[in-house]
Amino acid sequence: MQKTQWPDSLWRSTAEPLCDCPELHEDIETDLLIIGAGYTGLSTALHAANAIEQIVILDQAQPGWGCSGRNGGQVHGQWKPDLAVLKQLYPGSQFDAFIKILGDAVDLVFDLVDQHQIDCQAQRTGSIIVGNGRKAVRYLTEWSEFWAETGADVRLLDKHASTELIGTSHYDRSMFDRRGGSLQPLAYCRGLARACYERGVTIHGDSRAVRISQNGNSWRVFTDHGSVKCERLVLATNGYTDDLWPGLAQTIVPVASMLTATAPLPDAVVSTLLPQRQPVAEYAGVPAYYRVDETNRLVFGWRGTVSGEIGSLNTAHLRSRAVRLFPQIAGTQWEYDWAGYVGITSHQRPMLLRLADNVYAGLGYNGRGVPMATMMGKQLALSVTSQASAISAESPRAIPLHSFRRIGVSARIMSGHLRDTLD
Repeated sequence: MQKTQWPDSLWRSTAEPLCDCPELHEDIETDLLIIGAGYTGLSTALHAANAIEQIVILDQAQPGWGCSGRNGGQVHGQWKPDLAVLKQLYPGSQFDAFIKILGDAVDLVFDLVDQHQIDCQAQRTGSIIVGNGRKAVRYLTEWSEFWAETGADVRLLDKHASTELIGTSHYDRSMFDRRGGSLQPLAYCRGLARACYERGVTIHGDSRAVRISQNGNSWRVFTDHGSVKCERLVLATNGYTDDLWPGLAQTIVPVASMLTATAPLPDAVVSTLLPQRQPVAEYAGVPAYYRVDETNRLVFGWRGTVSGEIGSLNTAHLRSRAVRLFPQIAGTQWEYDWAGYVGITSHQRPMLLRLADNVYAGLGYNGRGVPMATMMGKQLALSVTSQASAISAESPRAIPLHSFRRIGVSARIMSGHLRDTLD
């Protein structure tokens, strides 16, 4: 058996270990089979456990190996598009429903942490969206006014207040959302896995699903050394989706996001960076995101290669960007580099897909995976138990010219950099 090769990440070094889930070496049957042991799959199992007796999860590696264990650990209640664009994506009452989902998703994350006593450095100190230039100021102003009208504790901060809160004078405006927060993403994922174990869910690691066949109303999913027969099936693979289900990989574009982390910063330095420990995400053509963790490390994330791939994991561009934002960290030692693939959709919407009778997929979180993937799991659980979901199921649609996606990603990144330079 090939043991999982983990990235050399800060999260891997600080999360409480989880015993490896055994590889599948037999032919078994279950009521519900879930492929993918990240936030989506584990949340699906956890929320379906009251209604479905037998649940099995297969993962090509181990729980949290994908982007669920590699992301920045930011929990935002803010979706990325402009307000007007989001209203076009969700017309009429759909918009109000999606706005409610955004807030509920953040609540769900912290509720699960409390309910299952997950030790994942969870902090609900709020979250911050920042920006520069006219477009960003307009975006932050419109959204902060909208949130205020809904009664959410969100406010717009001017340049001076933003500088005081964040520790850099780089940004023109910021939006402070008290609903958000942060956590240790791999520890959170492993906590969900432990909660699944406690509910009787079976998880098989190092068991890549390689083929699916249908027999009447049931399905059989094959791995290299076993198979699972099931009545209901969920694919929860997001940025690591392959060709297991024909056409599913063509509904998203996996784009690499890299992260780097400093050694613990001296008190004199760390006291000037995000003293209240909120996570920060930029509204920009090529947005960076960052926060300070509980060990006083700056964790900084930005794009991967210009083609959207991980490549050689060279994070020099992240580190130089971080120093430009925070000159006070110049000369600091950087200790960890890692990366993962984010699932991006062309229409900027997360997707709950109905692939066939009793077969669903949830994916496309566009960089907001901690809350939205957790919420998607809850919605998938409702769908497979024939209950109404807050996210409507849709049919899969391939992104046009998907085979040229790397060219599209490169063009998008380069145009984003140009926008950030000119704005």
